[in-house]
Amino acid sequence: MTEGPRPWKRLRTVREEDYQILQIREDVFADPRSGEEHPRVIIDADEWANVVALTPDDHVVMVRQWRFGSQASGLEIPGGVVDKDETPERAALRELEEETGYRPASIEPIGWVWPNPAHFTNKQHTFLARGCERVHDGTPDGGEDLVVVLVPRSAVPDLLGSGQIRHALHIAALSLAGIAGSARSRDVGRG
Repeated sequence: MTEGPRPWKRLRTVREEDYQILQIREDVFADPRSGEEHPRVIIDADEWANVVALTPDDHVVMVRQWRFGSQASGLEIPGGVVDKDETPERAALRELEEETGYRPASIEPIGWVWPNPAHFTNKQHTFLARGCERVHDGTPDGGEDLVVVLVPRSAVPDLLGSGQIRHALHIAALSLAGIAGSARSRDVGRG
């Protein structure tokens, strides 16, 4: 196996901005091959957690949620920021119940991904929850506009293939859960 690139040494931080949910800084790194200095934007964000939640009758608990960045609503799995005083698992359980009103009989970690390792320092933790039952209507955070949608597990590959699920981290989570199937987008490059 070929050895990977050597680590780049951070020389200094030039500036930093704090935006509550994330902090942006510019670090200057030294190229280990040439010694040249290269500025890079680094985004420090809290850890994130999401959950692929399955009901006893094999439906995936999802939400259709308005997103300000894309200016569109999308079909997603529950998830959000891991608060400073909680574990990723606790955050996944909290987000599932807040956004959907569902609680699972069991939950297990199934992996994590770097959201964007070119710039972000945080991880996205993914959990699989089984035996999810609705216990109330949910209590979304202020500023969240969402509707709970139960999707047959068998329909997920078609929803991915048709582009109805577009959130990259949620597509990764469905893949980690083994329910993305062999979805192949029929509208790659469109809209």
